[in-house]
Amino acid sequence: HHCSAETKPATGRAADVMMAAWTATELAHRMFKEGAKNTEITDMISKVAEAYKCTPLEGVLSHQMKKHVIDANKVMINKANAEHQVKEITVDKGDVFSIDIVMSTGEGKPKLTDKRTTVFKRDLEEKYSLKMKASRAFFSEVNSKFPTLPFTLRAGDERAWRMGVVECVKHGLFIEYPVLYEKPEELVAQVKF
Repeated sequence: HHCSAETKPATGRAADVMMAAWTATELAHRMFKEGAKNTEITDMISKVAEAYKCTPLEGVLSHQMKKHVIDANKVMINKANAEHQVKEITVDKGDVFSIDIVMSTGEGKPKLTDKRTTVFKRDLEEKYSLKMKASRAFFSEVNSKFPTLPFTLRAGDERAWRMGVVECVKHGLFIEYPVLYEKPEELVAQVKF
């Protein structure tokens, strides 16, 4: 499925980037079996992107999932280069992954934006005694509702949570999911399953 503001069928570069993401997803799904290597899947994503004259986005990871953990140790990268490398892994029987394929008509180098994120995840390894009352209330409520999984600020009292999240992020108790942008004239397609 795809989301688009257009009501007519996609054509040109929009169709290319959507087909590149969809084709890479279908092939990753077929390749994902016991004995497959993450490097093989990454190479396949690059070949599909090249065929459609698109670029896989850098820094996009597909993570192994375990009970209450959405980003376990085994990962597959969308595009390998000198800056972004992952350890080679082999898919074992019973492995569960969240596959994330993102293609762009541009360079494939997303940039951080000045827009504030509203999606966060608890970093279970960090400990800190919060000073502000709003931060302690936010931390306590989020810890009871979302102990390990990501959440959005809209899931609670957004105004109070916006105040509380600042100190928590500053001291590493929560990890932000950043808002990334490609150049305005470029198109991006994402398929995640």
